[in-house]
Amino acid sequence: MIIFESPNGFIIDNPSADELKADMIYGFPDYWHQGNGAATITYVGDKKNKCLLLILPSYEHGIYLKHLTIDDGRITEEWLSLEDSQKLDLCAECSNEWLASIGLFLPLEKAWVAIYDFLLTGDRSIQIDWTKPELMPEDSNW
Repeated sequence: MIIFESPNGFIIDNPSADELKADMIYGFPDYWHQGNGAATITYVGDKKNKCLLLILPSYEHGIYLKHLTIDDGRITEEWLSLEDSQKLDLCAECSNEWLASIGLFLPLEKAWVAIYDFLLTGDRSIQIDWTKPELMPEDSNW
């Protein structure tokens, strides 16, 4: 089962990938102006295990993704999308005053590839690069 929570807080079970792409990518940046400006997709494997993809837009830099694996209510893995490791010390605002390193933001079409892969499998896309928070520079944000 897939659960999508939109920026305005609406929850949609098993959303259409085409509709999500139309809103998130083709509707960029207007779609993201509603509510808190972020979205989540939860991929539920069973009652104890799930994966969550946090989607955070920057009108200037693209979309940043955070992938969480949750086992029995605990986060066991955390991964961050990575576009440019040379820009991890520069930060930009995304969604409701949340600051994130510019190097984490993906171009829209590249972000969509990762989002679509997540919708299909719940896993991190192998078509983009990822990093772990503990590998981020000291002066970075995520």
